[in-house]
Amino acid sequence: MPVLRFLTSLFALVALVALVADATPALSGTGPFESTTLAGYWQELAPASLAAARSTVSSATSPWVWESLVMSVLGLSTPLLFGVLALVCGFLGRRRQEMKYYIN
Repeated sequence: MPVLRFLTSLFALVALVALVADATPALSGTGPFESTTLAGYWQELAPASLAAARSTVSSATSPWVWESLVMSVLGLSTPLLFGVLALVCGFLGRRRQEMKYYIN
């Protein structure tokens, strides 16, 4: 459970940083709000790694796996994706109440 709570805070932090990075041009008046996808960030930071992942997944499985399954996840908005991951991990890592059963 502590691992899921840690992942919750980590995913929430990534979602918040991505949201601030996307909203900064709109707030400063230099451009409109555009939410960047996870594939967009990956392409900006490490394009060779994205190409290697594409070729590895396509060679290990069918090429439609990369195009339909993986790219559908990578094509989501980064704050939305990590926000949903934070909610799921937070729900699964919550503290549960101890139930007391009395048998007469």
